Amino acid sequence: MKPLTKKIPKALVEVAGKTLLEWAIERYTSSGIDDIVISVGWKGAMIEDFVKDSKLNVNVVHVHNYETGPLQTLLSAIETFDGDFLLSPVDAMIEPSSVIGLLEHKSKFGTPESIMLAVSSNAKFGTLVELGDDGLVLGIGEAGDNPKNVARSAMMLIGHTRVRGLCKSIIDSGNERVTHLLEELLKNGDHVQYFDVTQPWFDIDTLSDLLDTNHHILRRGAIGNSESVLIPYDDSIEIGDTLSLKSRITLGKGIYLQGPVLIFPNCEIGDYCKIGPNVTIGSNSTMSIGCELTDTILFGESKLSPRSRVHKSVIYDSIEYNVEV
Repeated sequence: MKPLTKKIPKALVEVAGKTLLEWAIERYTSSGIDDIVISVGWKGAMIEDFVKDSKLNVNVVHVHNYETGPLQTLLSAIETFDGDFLLSPVDAMIEPSSVIGLLEHKSKFGTPESIMLAVSSNAKFGTLVELGDDGLVLGIGEAGDNPKNVARSAMMLIGHTRVRGLCKSIIDSGNERVTHLLEELLKNGDHVQYFDVTQPWFDIDTLSDLLDTNHHILRRGAIGNSESVLIPYDDSIEIGDTLSLKSRITLGKGIYLQGPVLIFPNCEIGDYCKIGPNVTIGSNSTMSIGCELTDTILFGESKLSPRSRVHKSVIYDSIEYNVEV
């Protein structure tokens, strides 16, 4: 997602009006998980400040040697407690119902020693996983000989902190990814079970992934808050005279909105702008006269100059990051 993530950590990138971090926390609290640990590395102070300002009920762990890789990030988190844990990357946008399904599957069919890995037989992205007919993972990162037994995973899994020692030895050997942990467990004869997720999920690695996720959430509807403006999918609205809302959203005359479009409070949109479809305008954004936006996320108190033409872009702090560049 560079160069955007050179300015802001991925956890604080917004989609459909919330940061990826907020989506993750909301997902797990709604699934009954209250004890949440966030491991932060690069630009970790920005994330910690955001957590404090937002009054999020989570624990923040700084990974001082985060360059070592994702496995070090996991190890830093699970060194702060003992017991079972659910691991999920912040850039994996997964439905709460899938999280609940994983937890219930682990409770019914898992063993205290086993890892339970979420996979999707329908996904076209993520790490390849070879599946056995007995509910066990046979291999990681390989397709095997039978395509029907192949799925993909975003590395959301349930495990136990007893893997700390193994994590340390894997890191010491020069390996850095969670897949290396799973490979070592399989090599040792340990059970890695799987749960097949049927709900759609997104592995957000690129700007295009981010815009696809935004499109999916907007089209689903039932988002935003009481102060935001949502034009649903397959609907549109044209503004006659200038409209000022209690949520401090100002819509200039002649504006045309083609849904789905989501606009958050404290936004000022100039006359004769054309917005949508698939557009999210974050809080404290300003658009001058005659702008046109399609398939775009605007956040970070951004400002658009008059008659800007924006398509398939993410705009943060008034800087445009285009998918096609």
